Amino acid sequence: MEMTLGEAFARSARKFPDKIACIDDQARCTYGELNRGVNRWTHACQALKLPKGAHVAILGDNSLGLMEIVLGNLKHGLVSVPLDCRGTVDEIAHQARITDSQALLFDAAYAGLAEQLRALLPELELLVAFGPKPPGFAQDYAQLLAQASDSEPRRDLVEEDEAFILFTGGTTGQPKGAVLTHKNMLWNTISVTTENHSPDPDDRIYYPMQMYHSAALSRFLAYMYAGATFIGSKQFDPDRYLDVVEKERTTFVVGNPTIYRMLMEAQRSRRRDTGSMKRWLNTQGRISTEEKEEIEAELWPNGAYYSSYALTEASPAVTVLKPWDQPNEWGSVGRAYMCTEVRIVDPDDNQMPVGEPGQIIVQGPTVFKGYYNNPRESEYALRGGWLHTGDMGRYDDSGYLYLVDRLKDMIKTGGLNVYSQEVEAVVAQCPGVAEVAVIGLPDAHWGEAVCAVVVPIPGARVSREDITEHCRGRLAGYKKPSVIHIESQLPKGTFGGKVLKRVLREKYRESQN
Repeated sequence: MEMTLGEAFARSARKFPDKIACIDDQARCTYGELNRGVNRWTHACQALKLPKGAHVAILGDNSLGLMEIVLGNLKHGLVSVPLDCRGTVDEIAHQARITDSQALLFDAAYAGLAEQLRALLPELELLVAFGPKPPGFAQDYAQLLAQASDSEPRRDLVEEDEAFILFTGGTTGQPKGAVLTHKNMLWNTISVTTENHSPDPDDRIYYPMQMYHSAALSRFLAYMYAGATFIGSKQFDPDRYLDVVEKERTTFVVGNPTIYRMLMEAQRSRRRDTGSMKRWLNTQGRISTEEKEEIEAELWPNGAYYSSYALTEASPAVTVLKPWDQPNEWGSVGRAYMCTEVRIVDPDDNQMPVGEPGQIIVQGPTVFKGYYNNPRESEYALRGGWLHTGDMGRYDDSGYLYLVDRLKDMIKTGGLNVYSQEVEAVVAQCPGVAEVAVIGLPDAHWGEAVCAVVVPIPGARVSREDITEHCRGRLAGYKKPSVIHIESQLPKGTFGGKVLKRVLREKYRESQN
């Protein structure tokens, strides 16, 4: 029998039947209980005549029901298509349509949205509602399980079978569906478990993001693989998060700078015992050494710091910086994971010298199969047998990777390259600045002008002149922002993730006209 994601979970259930596997806002369940529910859903899928390989859209926030369905789909061989619950009905319908989803499994709390999708997508052959008070237009998940066997189903799956279609590229336009196999996600699990030294069976994590994110989904699968405990919630609330950390004695946390700032503010308002945290991982944004020290002092006094670089098309882990690593400079995202090779190349895919920036390309068993029903984009992303990430990076002479910019975010002014992250790192150190995003705007003389969009710390007063003076002597003349906007907030993806620079570019281009 080949190892697949469903079999990996089943093995944990055999090893740890009485151990708590998952917790949500309402309840908790052991591995044995969860596995029996997973088996029932697998048998129910057979009764519903959902064939292996069918695309099944899922609409719901983190809950025991959602986790059970994801694992059941993996055991049965369905391809799960997690939909972004925070999107508009048109955006969600587009995701289901472009992936040829033939069924919709939804949390009854989203019944109104599901009914709208039902009207927009007549191709949905099956609707199943899980959770309390399922609507009459859908089959009742609980009833389907009650009629099904909890015996271990027969499986004929292999590692190369498709497991998920996850959406990516939403910050640049319409999202694309990245097809990930059991093999992709298993190698990701093996890599992070080995090199993050977590999870092991004693680890407990409370994950702040929803499982339509590749980071949250991959971490959930890693915890099920290891026999550890995964805690999910329908929404991220900083106070509740810290309460759960204290109560459940969680040991690992994944977050980004925005999430960590929210948690520090909540911790200062009411102190909790967070000393159980052994490791904390920063992703989706750079933090300064001062911020790192502040986060450790306020939140994770016993936690070892990790940093990573990841993207959905790589399942998603690419590199990791470990607590004992010693890069030449602060801000490195570490070295490639054990199964991954990472190169820095020029536009013709020639390897760049150490220290010189270029595009990051990735090769290894975690690299995705391609974008669903999009051969042109797939061929371009995977040309030459390497995943072309669209991110720019550089290596130091010790082999540590540094992110420089997104290719699309690099600014060309007067024929010179300006990397937005370099400018952001300088502006962020200006007193009173909470956040900054740097973009390029059309300029008749220089081609593009460097524009900084600055969010002050609440209560602080920061002027354009303050920013200009701060950059003097810290940035070359052509790198200094010539356009500065002061805003109350930056547009971001879900859970304070990536800044949506596309939105900023559109906004300020319009204001120029």
